[in-house]
This record gives sequence, C-alpha cells and structure tokens, in this order.
Amino acid sequence: MTSDIKNNEPVIAAYKPCLVSLEEGKRYFWCSCGRSKKQPFCDGSHAGTKFTPLMFVADKSEDVLLCACKRTRAGPFCDGAHNNLQDTYEEASADEIATMSDAKLVERDPKSGGKAILDGGAYVLTPDPAQDEHNGTLACQTLIGARHGAKHLGLLRMLANPGISPWRRHEDSDTVLFVISGNGHINIEGKIFKVGPETGIYVKSGEAFQIQAETSMTIMAAICPHNGTMSWPDAPPNGPDSRFDRKFAERRVGVDNEKANVMADRFFQVLVDDLVGSRQITQFIGEVPLSRAAFHRHLYEEAIVILSGEGMMWTEHCRAPVKPGDVIFLSKRQGHSLECTDPNGLRLMGAFYPAGSPAINY
Repeated sequence: MTSDIKNNEPVIAAYKPCLVSLEEGKRYFWCSCGRSKKQPFCDGSHAGTKFTPLMFVADKSEDVLLCACKRTRAGPFCDGAHNNLQDTYEEASADEIATMSDAKLVERDPKSGGKAILDGGAYVLTPDPAQDEHNGTLACQTLIGARHGAKHLGLLRMLANPGISPWRRHEDSDTVLFVISGNGHINIEGKIFKVGPETGIYVKSGEAFQIQAETSMTIMAAICPHNGTMSWPDAPPNGPDSRFDRKFAERRVGVDNEKANVMADRFFQVLVDDLVGSRQITQFIGEVPLSRAAFHRHLYEEAIVILSGEGMMWTEHCRAPVKPGDVIFLSKRQGHSLECTDPNGLRLMGAFYPAGSPAINY
C-alpha cells in the first residue's frame, strides 16, 4: 500500500484493479480512501478522514474490475487510471521472465489453418490468400469465429480490388471496419464515407454496406455476434426507406494524436465506440515501445492485428512470434503478454467484446 503524498489524496492500495464477483441486487461499499485492509471494499479505515465509501447495488451477477488505485473517474469501477501512476507501463519482472523462460516456441500448424495455437485457445494466425472466398471485387476470409473458438467476436479480412463491391449485410450483428491500406469510400445504406489507411467505420446491425475502392484495399471487419445472419442483398433503398440510423450520422473515425490516451510510455486511441453508435465492439489503435508487458488478463474477447513492427506473444506455457499482417485472438480471461522486439516499436489495431476501455486489465 502506497502512502498518500498529501492529506487530501487517497492511498494507492494497488496498481491493478480487483477482480470481484458481484451478486445481483446486493449492496456493496467500495473503499475510496485506499486504507481498507479488505480491498476493494470498506472496512471503516476512512474514519477521521474526508473520505467516505461509495455505496452501490449490483445491477446483475457478473465479474467486474473494481478500482484499487483510487484514481478512477468511474468509481467504483476501474477506468485504467492506474496506468498513469508510474513513469513506465508495467513490464514483465525479472522473476516473471525467468519463470516463463522455458515457454514452448509454437510454429504455425498447417493442420489448424496456419495457426500457432497457444494456451487457452489463443492463437497467432498469418492469413493465407488461398483460403479467401471471392465475390465480385471482394476476397474475404474469416480469421476469428465460432470454429476458431471465439464465443462472440468475429474477425473478417476483406481484400477489395478497385471498383464497387457487392452489398453486404449482417442482419443481427454490428460490424466495425478498419482500413489497413488503400483508399476509397464506404457506402452505408446510401451514406458515403471517404476512407484511407487507419480509418475506423461503424456499421449498425441490419445496415447494408458496400466498398467503393479507388485503389486495392485491405480491410479488417470485426463482427459481433459472429453467428448472426449475413447476406449479399440488392442495393438498399435511399431516402426515408433507408435503414441508416441517422441518430449516429458520423460513423468514420481517423487517427488523431490529440485524442491519444497516454499510458506511461505507451499510447492508444479509441477509434470506434459508443460515440459513433457501437455499443458491443470497441476498436482502438496503439503503439508499444521496445518492451515486454507484464502478464495480465482482460474480461473481454480480443482480436489484435499487427500493423508494423515485430514481437512475441506470450501465454502461460507458450509463445509465438508476430509480424505485420498477423492476427492474434485472445479469449476472455486468457493470460498473456505482448512483447515488442523491434527498436522502432510495434503498432497494432485491436477490437474487443464486450465494449469498454483497452486500458483496463488485471
């Protein structure tokens, strides 16, 4: 437990949140002072201070991450504020590195579709063009889905040749697009958005979209749930009969350094989230310096696409190298550590379900 610097500052009980199983309808008292010995809950240690516990009632029975650094703006829940309380993002300790030194180096297995299968169903995959399915100007390949072990999140790679693609509709699933390369437009039910490299686009369930490629384009499409109905419909109607949800008229988000979230010596920027209508999937872009992150877990399923740089993905007993173009799948709660071995750093795009902040881990 870190002592408070000023009398009006709460004590930092821990630099990681606490994983707690809540019971629907039960009342809880979250410690706001940081002095409690029953973290993250109050034990009365705030007596004599200006702090009081925060009472809340669980809306449903679920596992959540409650703040232990006491700097969250979303109390009692963690919002990732602990990442900025130290000069560097938490890296793997010497003991952790020594413990995992004998982790098996996993090669790509042709029998599993070219995956390097790690612990808990996690894997690293290099897309194989021979597995693409073609329709008009599009070549599509499912990289994450039910047959890959994902429960909710899907990831599709789309290669668009110059021209106009067929319309595509996910009737029951939200789709979040990320343009890796190329230039063109995304047409959502008659609403057209100009896109280029590192642009994020949200398509609401039931809306049809079309790719109008000016140059060859590579696009990653995160889909949730992955088992929804997909079709290649005729051109959707324009005007008042369009399905386009006008409550969220702007669906395009580009990289903006001024909107970057700094986490010690790292940064990330959320591209697609509920501000453009996406309530199931969060999409972000981030950079990792030459380093190895401390082993950690998330309460979401995650897809990661390596955009530049090289590194190593570690799980409990396995490891696999990663390079530009590779896709990583991590199931909910899967322990992992992404190491950047490139002096120039590693750049990535991530998408995860359920939506939230990529800064939150335990």
